[in-house]
Amino acid sequence: MTKTKVEIPPVVKLNYSKGDLIIKEGDYGTSIYEVISGKVGIFVESGETEARVAILGPGMIVGEMAFIAGKTSTRSASARALEDCCLEAWHPAMLLNAYKKIPDVLRLIAGQALKLIVRMNKMVVKLRLKEGQSRDSQTQELSDQWEEKREFYREKVSLECIFRPVNSSKDLEFQGRIRNISKGGLQMTVKTSGLFNYTLTHGDELFISTYFLLNQKVNMTAKIAWLKKGKTDGFISLGLTFIHMDPDDRKKLGFFLMK
Repeated sequence: MTKTKVEIPPVVKLNYSKGDLIIKEGDYGTSIYEVISGKVGIFVESGETEARVAILGPGMIVGEMAFIAGKTSTRSASARALEDCCLEAWHPAMLLNAYKKIPDVLRLIAGQALKLIVRMNKMVVKLRLKEGQSRDSQTQELSDQWEEKREFYREKVSLECIFRPVNSSKDLEFQGRIRNISKGGLQMTVKTSGLFNYTLTHGDELFISTYFLLNQKVNMTAKIAWLKKGKTDGFISLGLTFIHMDPDDRKKLGFFLMK
C-alpha cells in the first residue's frame, strides 16, 4: 500500500502590532516562530501578575519549547509584541525529520534543559513578586540589559567561507573564515592580500556561502556593522548582521547552534 505524502504547510509571515498577544501560556500549540523584525517579550504568569523573563529580537525563535516537548505539551510562557514586529510561522513538520536525526541522548538533554528553564522562570517570577515593586523594577532593568546582550551571543566556530558584494558578478569571489556565529549575525576574518583592489566598508552588503557540515551548504546575506584590523597582521575582522536567509538555511543554522 502506497503511503500518502503529507503536505507541509508553507512558511507564513505574520505581522503584529505593539501589545498584541502572539502565544498564550497554557494553550496548546506546536507552531514555531522566528522573529524577523521588532522585539517580542516572553512572560510567565503568577496568579494575576505577569512577569517578563526574556526579550527576543530578530533571528531568535519563539515556541520551540512546545515543539521539543511534544504535541501534547502546553505553552510554558506567553509571548507578546513589545513593538510592531514581523514573525515567520513554521509548521513543526518542517523540522520534525531533521530533529529525529539528532541522537536520542541529545534530544533527552535538550528536553531536560527546557524543563529546567521553565522551572527557573517560575522561580524568577516568584522572587520578583516577593522583593516588591521597587526592587522588581531594578531587577527588570538589569534583566533587560542582559537580554539585549544575549541577542548578540555567538557560538565560536572556524568555518571557511566564500563571499562577494551583493549584486556583483558571481566571478568576483573572496575567501574568509567565520570565527563566530549567532542567529542574528557573524564575525569573520579576511586576509587583506586576498581582496586585491577591493575595499570593504561599513554598510556593505555581502552574499556569504559556507558549509556547517560536509554536505550542508548554507547561503546568507549580511551587512557589515563594523570592521577593524585583525589580531594577526595582514587580516581584518568584520562584524556582520544578517539581512536575509532562506527558511531552510535558517533551520540549518538553528540546529547547528543546538549541537
